[in-house]
Amino acid sequence: LQINRALFLVGQAYLDEYQDIKAAQGALDFSDLEWQAYRLLSREEFAAYLLGRLDARYKHILLDEFQDTNPLQWSIVRSWLDAYGDDHQRPTVFVVGDPKQSIYRFRGADARLFDQAAEFLDAQFGAVICEQVTTRRNSEEVVHAVNQIFTLPNRPQGYPFVEQRRHLDADGFKHGQAV
Repeated sequence: LQINRALFLVGQAYLDEYQDIKAAQGALDFSDLEWQAYRLLSREEFAAYLLGRLDARYKHILLDEFQDTNPLQWSIVRSWLDAYGDDHQRPTVFVVGDPKQSIYRFRGADARLFDQAAEFLDAQFGAVICEQVTTRRNSEEVVHAVNQIFTLPNRPQGYPFVEQRRHLDADGFKHGQAV
């Protein structure tokens, strides 16, 4: 308990010093940029202007590597998209990602946002969901191992997973053997 208490005190002192250095230099880190973007889009006195500028510039939005999106980032995008309402000028939205490849959980990434994004985009934009469950990159053995890992009973609840399969090569061969 004493060691944990000491670590928390040192950690807090480190964060305080880090914030002071950033303030003295007028610098922002990535987390600050995310938070400030959210704050600006959430405040009525700024949101209309910013959304107007975004609307005038972007007609198509591609959210790639969506598995590494955190809830704050999704809130930023969602506040932008919410502002369109039923406007026929709203942009097209294309979301790409693979929940099994999520590697930024330490930074708050949450693969469960796939389901939330799909529900929102379906309800607000009439989204079409196209799942790609075949791979041309991996052997049958690798695909089988991945499927086994992600279907384990101790997998966290709420994380989307669709069983993968190996795509047949155009010549009818499957990793070197005739099928």
